[in-house]
Amino acid sequence: MAADRPPDGYALLEQAAQRQRLEAEAVKHLTAARSRLILGRDAKSVFFAVLALRLKVIADWACETLETDGVSLKYSPAFVCGLSPDERLGVLVHEVLHTALAHPHRRGPRDPVQWNVACDLAINPILTDAGFTLPAGRLMPGEGAYSHLAKGLSAEEYYARLGDPQPNAPPAPDGTSPNEPTPNSAPSDPGGCGSVRDPKPEDANGNERECVQAVAQAERAARGRGELPAGLARLVHEVVHPPADWRTLLREFLTANARNDFSWVRPNRRFLPQGLYLPGLHSEELGEVVIAVDTSGSVGERELAVFAREVQGVLDAFDCTVTVLYHDTAVRGEQHWRSTDGPLVLEPVGGGGTSHLCVFERLGEFDTPPACVVCLTDLETRFPVHPPDVPVLWAVVGDSAVQPPFGQLVRIGT
Repeated sequence: MAADRPPDGYALLEQAAQRQRLEAEAVKHLTAARSRLILGRDAKSVFFAVLALRLKVIADWACETLETDGVSLKYSPAFVCGLSPDERLGVLVHEVLHTALAHPHRRGPRDPVQWNVACDLAINPILTDAGFTLPAGRLMPGEGAYSHLAKGLSAEEYYARLGDPQPNAPPAPDGTSPNEPTPNSAPSDPGGCGSVRDPKPEDANGNERECVQAVAQAERAARGRGELPAGLARLVHEVVHPPADWRTLLREFLTANARNDFSWVRPNRRFLPQGLYLPGLHSEELGEVVIAVDTSGSVGERELAVFAREVQGVLDAFDCTVTVLYHDTAVRGEQHWRSTDGPLVLEPVGGGGTSHLCVFERLGEFDTPPACVVCLTDLETRFPVHPPDVPVLWAVVGDSAVQPPFGQLVRIGT
C-alpha cells in the first residue's frame, strides 16, 4: 500500500534536484559538442557550427530524445547525458541538418512519424560518410527493415517508397496510432537520433527561405577550411541551387523544339502599351513528337498517368502529332495521338528486358525525322553507339545512376 501513496515532499525535492543536476550536466555536454564544432579546423565543422548557433537550445523533459522545429532545439536531459561525446556531436549535427534542409517545413499532410523516418533515411548516410557517429539505433537505407532502399534519395522520395502507415500497424512509441497525427509536442523518434516537428504558426511563413540563406552563409564560411565531404557538398548545392521541377524541364524541352512563326500582321499586344510594334506569334507548330515508353515493368500506372497528363498539358499549346512507341527489347506497340484527340492515355504492351536500340532503329524508318524524342524509362537499358540526329529527353523513373551517352536527363517524380 505504501507504494501506492504519492511521494512525500522530501521525495519531490529529491526528484527536482535530480532533474536540475541532469539539466546542468546536459547543458555542459551540449555546450562541449557545439564547442567542438566551433573550434574544429575542417570545413564540415565550420559549416555545422554556423548553423548550430542559430538554434535556441531548450531543455524539455517531455521530449523523447531531441527535436527541432527549425528555430529551437529541444532535448531530453536524460537522453543527452546517456550518450557518448561522439554520439552527442552526432545527434547535434543530425538535428542541424534537419533544419538546413527545412524538414520541419516540408511535411505537409504526411504522417509525422513516417515523415521523421524518411528524413532520417535521407540524412543519416551523409552524416556517417562525413565521419560523424550516431546512436546504434539510427535508421539507414540499405540496412535492416530498409535494406530494399538505396542511398541518396530525398525525404519525399523515401516517404513515397515507405508509404503511409498501414491500418494494422502497431502503436507508435508514444502510444498514438500511427494513422493519426502525432501530437506536435511529442513526435516519435524511431531512430533515436532526434526528430523534426512542425514549426509554430508564426515561424511557418518565410522560415524556409531563411534556411536556404543560412545554408549559403554556412557554406561560404566553410570554404576557408577546405572542401566539404562529397555527400554533404552535393546536398548543400541542391539546397542553395535547387534543381528545376521536372515539369518545367519537360515544358522547356518541348517548347525549345517548336517551330515558331511570327507575323507583323498580328503585332505582339504585350508591348503595344510601351509604344513598341513587334511581330506577334502567328502559330506554334511542334510537328511530330515521339514518346518511347519502357515497358519492362519499372514504369508503373501512376507514373504513366502523371507523365501523360503533363505531356498533354504542354502539347495542347502546339499543332502536333504524337507517336508513342511501347518497347522492351523490341517495339511491341505503336499509338498515334493529336492535340484534338482528347486526353492522352498511355497503354503499354510488352515486358521483359529493355533496349533502346529498337526505338532509334524505328525512327530511321520514318519518312521525316520527328521534332524530338522523349524516352520514359528507368535507364536500365542498352543505348545506340551513335547519337541520333534529333533532340532526346530521357524522362527517368527510379534511382538509376546511369548517365545516358547523349540527350538531356530529367527525373520524373509523382
